[in-house]
Amino acid sequence: MSFDRIPKGSLILVTGATGLIGSAVTDAALRHGFKVRGVTRSISKASAFVKSLEDKYGKGAIELVEVKDLTVPDAFDGILDGVAGVLHLATDGSMSPSYEVVVGSVVQATVGLMKAAAKAPSVKSFILTSSRIAVFAPDYDQPDISPKLDQWADHLVTAAKQTPDDHPMKSVLVYAASKVEGEHAAFDFYNSARPSYAFNTVLPDLVFGPVFNPTPGTYSTHTLLNNLFLSEPEPFILNFVKPASLAVDVRDVASIHLAALLSTSMQEKRIWAAAHRFEINDILAIWREEFPERKFVEDFKLPSQPKITLDLAESKELLRAFEGRSWFPFKESVIANVQGGPLGGAAKVLHRVGCLDAIR
Repeated sequence: MSFDRIPKGSLILVTGATGLIGSAVTDAALRHGFKVRGVTRSISKASAFVKSLEDKYGKGAIELVEVKDLTVPDAFDGILDGVAGVLHLATDGSMSPSYEVVVGSVVQATVGLMKAAAKAPSVKSFILTSSRIAVFAPDYDQPDISPKLDQWADHLVTAAKQTPDDHPMKSVLVYAASKVEGEHAAFDFYNSARPSYAFNTVLPDLVFGPVFNPTPGTYSTHTLLNNLFLSEPEPFILNFVKPASLAVDVRDVASIHLAALLSTSMQEKRIWAAAHRFEINDILAIWREEFPERKFVEDFKLPSQPKITLDLAESKELLRAFEGRSWFPFKESVIANVQGGPLGGAAKVLHRVGCLDAIR
């Protein structure tokens, strides 16, 4: 398998570069010998991230550009100069219940960047981060399913439009709809405009593992899982694991993104970034074994987990050919989630602030 669509040393644009997946992708690109131009909404908040990367890869390893609003017509003017590959990870993760705002912004930003890239002759490859939710949502009423990559969860778009704003699942449905509609819009544009660059999408499932950005903040499912570790009374992550689908380490997600960007055999494909079947009580069991001094919430009483079978052969082959390994083990990911990240992870935070005994 060849990974020379873009020569090493080339410049790669990463949107959402300071986020959970974006920071891991940025680190992976630098580790593999590429230059990175990262897009962020606030450069002033990214100084610690830049320093951490320069400490590892040298001064000037990363260039950050600030784009406060990805939806405006001139949002990407100038930032694609000299760029060979685009990894579009930025999305609306606000969990707002407003369908028009969230879905509209995701579609506008995605198509806007693809149009801008089509005008930049240096761009050879473009990857969009979609989501497993763009294909299917696990359901206790479907105990045995084998979703395929030619499926689309269009029913979630309908549900997002019809669900009242005050419904507790409205924001989750709107987020799901943004992934469905964003990816639809991307393929529609690509198929109609036929730009010169290769285009593919990566569909991660539930992402755990360490954060590569040391700046304190909220990092999607990494933070949600840490909140469970810290005994949040009604953890929001339950909305994503009733029932659960598959988990994947953020480092594997980053590698899949970069491999898909560089592979000469990838063209107009959707590819899974998903590894391990699990349920939330499996995570609690791992933590109880790893942190015996901690008292965690009781196991959740949930129906039997549905059996979900995904064809991961292409993803596994891509990862092994690119990195020479398979998926990070699930246990390693959920432990790294609470040990690696801003402030040293949730586990170290408890020791530092002296609240281990207080929350037992």
